[in-house]
Amino acid sequence: MFLVFPALVMAGLPPIHANATASSVTLPGGIASAWVYRSRRDTSAKLAALLIAVSLAGSLGGSVLLLATSNARFAKLVPWLMLGAALVFSLAEPIRKFAEAHRPRGGSAHPHGMLLALGQFCIAVYGGYFGAGMGVLMIVLFLVTANLDVQASAGLRLWSATAVNLLAVGIFAWRGIVEWRVGVPMLLAAIVGGYLGAHAVQRLSVTVARRAVLVYAWATGIWLLVRSW
Repeated sequence: MFLVFPALVMAGLPPIHANATASSVTLPGGIASAWVYRSRRDTSAKLAALLIAVSLAGSLGGSVLLLATSNARFAKLVPWLMLGAALVFSLAEPIRKFAEAHRPRGGSAHPHGMLLALGQFCIAVYGGYFGAGMGVLMIVLFLVTANLDVQASAGLRLWSATAVNLLAVGIFAWRGIVEWRVGVPMLLAAIVGGYLGAHAVQRLSVTVARRAVLVYAWATGIWLLVRSW
């Protein structure tokens, strides 16, 4: 979303159409990642089903909210959403470490079940509406409200985020705001770029790659803010 959405806006798509199209472009990658975690046994099926159900409900709310927002109003909100997501991504590692240090130990598998469900619903609403940085927020929520480690939280995040995006894209496609003429070529390019990029990233340190994404995220957020004036 950090890369695709600004590119679509720069290409001239209305912000809401760009948001819907970006969600469709990034969906296959999310499904593939969630599939990798399908066989993990460190998360209860009941908890996963609960979070997916809550995610679908929140995604429905966020998607409907987006459809009720005008392009002009969304254009004013987008820079702040992008900058907020960039801030969350910038602080992702210290936030994750803090959450890991303060996660529940022992006892119930999810000692703060109500807070977990409510928090996931709010994040899913945001995910259906915009979604950049949603995964970081989910991992932090799972760490601080449930007795889960980072790997289990990552798996739940992928399943939940995929549920959010799958429903949102379905609704956006149904309402005709996904620009397939742009989205399909971008999806094909993303597959090729992802393959080539994976080899390129192997030659870079994680820190360098992360900093490159951060520079792009902050730059596009500031650009969108200036553009909205």
